[in-house]
Amino acid sequence: MGHRTAPLIRSAPLMGTVASIHVYDDQPDGVIDDAITTFLEEMERLEAMFSTFRPTSEISRINAGELHLLDASGEVIEVLDACTSLEHLSNGAFTVHPIGRSPTDPAGFIDPAGFVKGWATERSSELLTAAQLQHWYVGVGGDVQTHGRPSADSPFSVAIADPNQAGNIVVVLDVADDHAVATSGIAQRGNHIWSRSAARNTLASITVAGPHLTWADAYATAAFAMGDDGVQWISDRVGYEAFAVRLDGSHVTTL
Repeated sequence: MGHRTAPLIRSAPLMGTVASIHVYDDQPDGVIDDAITTFLEEMERLEAMFSTFRPTSEISRINAGELHLLDASGEVIEVLDACTSLEHLSNGAFTVHPIGRSPTDPAGFIDPAGFVKGWATERSSELLTAAQLQHWYVGVGGDVQTHGRPSADSPFSVAIADPNQAGNIVVVLDVADDHAVATSGIAQRGNHIWSRSAARNTLASITVAGPHLTWADAYATAAFAMGDDGVQWISDRVGYEAFAVRLDGSHVTTL
């Protein structure tokens, strides 16, 4: 399948940030628009299921005692099981129980936001491939999922923002085919990551690249909470690499 000379681009607000979809396939605009609409509808469906800001979501109903966890949808159980595994793998650096985040949060409060965005984006982006689109990338906040290439002889270039200097770029990663890049840190929303780790965080951001956005995003969230130790922790995750920016502006990487 050939490439467009310029991508068809759409964007929409999602999950407290903006989703941007760039498609490079030489397909009719209507075919691409329909595929993007399907992607956005699936993202909206999943946000409605998991958002703690929507009282009708399954997560909010579980937190309110209106829905028993065992009666939740299979997707909610899948995500919470994955979060439990990640909490054990990270020795508590990642958790869905942000105790102390707010005085109004009860001890059993769950918030899988640190996992859901990457998982939902990767899951929803599969619909683009199902629609026979071969060359595209999706960006949702600091999460990027790629498929194919923007041209026959060029990879995608993913610029990583400097969390300490607005408007600056600290590194550009070249990725192609099925690949994912996720960044956690203070650049977009301040320090919004909650952890049971007692380590003092020395990082301003950490970017993780690997084959699956679900885990690139989840690992970035956990590693950021670990501070410098998180970079070494990422090096132990097979297939994933990290690039971190410290609060003092210095860098550390496994690339």
